[in-house]
Amino acid sequence: MFRRYSFFFTLSLAIVSALSAQSDYYHQELSITTENDVYLLQNTDRYYSNGALIHFRFIPNKPSFLGIRHQEETKRIIELELSQKFFTPKDLTLTDFVDYDRPYAGWLYTGVTVLDFPKPNRLLSYGVELGVVGDVSGADGFQTWYHRNFGFPEPQGWDFQIRNELVVNLKANYSHQFPLVKNSVDLVTSTSVMLGTGFINAMQQVDVRFGKLQPLDESVFKNAIIGRRRNGFERHAYFFLGYGAQWVGHNITVQGSLWKDNSPHTEDIHSGIQRFRVGWAANSVNTTFKMTYNWLSEEVKGAKVHSYIGFELLLRFRSGKL
Repeated sequence: MFRRYSFFFTLSLAIVSALSAQSDYYHQELSITTENDVYLLQNTDRYYSNGALIHFRFIPNKPSFLGIRHQEETKRIIELELSQKFFTPKDLTLTDFVDYDRPYAGWLYTGVTVLDFPKPNRLLSYGVELGVVGDVSGADGFQTWYHRNFGFPEPQGWDFQIRNELVVNLKANYSHQFPLVKNSVDLVTSTSVMLGTGFINAMQQVDVRFGKLQPLDESVFKNAIIGRRRNGFERHAYFFLGYGAQWVGHNITVQGSLWKDNSPHTEDIHSGIQRFRVGWAANSVNTTFKMTYNWLSEEVKGAKVHSYIGFELLLRFRSGKL
């Protein structure tokens, strides 16, 4: 009889332990990102002037989302986004748009992305963006208010911004991780494409990471730290540097509408753009912090190179099934 009770006692402990372990997983994540060249402390505010990005990610409790099924052993994350970005020329004090080296433009959008990890070292993501450019984006009002209240030169050219238009973009990305030194150094390649009424482009990115690393499906590098893991949660931190080559077919914030010529000021784009980035990321059980320096070659003919810094804070939450 003692053996019988011992068996049930051991089984009960195993069940409680399993349930406790399940409660340690975080199923939701909120990230807030701010991107600006003012963080470089070089007294600049130009081109990609500011970005405010909010993402909410969660693990679905069913093998299908929006009618798209996946294998239950494949990790899937759903990402919802609400972001605002705005763009300006180099000199905000100029009043004649003939002198601008980049159009004023605001871009406000929302989107949904599905991230599938068919293997621990591979990611396939795809999604859609829906948004607006023009004064309906609210970019001109926000920047004017910000500059007026915080002592920056007040922008003079929002009357000549890219005109209002509804934008729909489809996007996809495939990433593959190649370990170089186990858990310490790796190489991640990312191929991405975007096709829409606002943006048409394709990019190949290569990043080298070094530090305390995890596979892509458990790493903050691809925002995949929520959900179940093979070996429980492990803190990790790393540095990374990357290079990207991008082909650009259309950029509505520079060229205006794909369908009509109704903006008072547009410019010609460079079809080939180089991108360089270097950054650092670290996380605790429920928090991640990232910092990334970005450098871009000339996007607009007649303009200059541009750089900015992005700060991202991610907060994870326990929850019931979604």
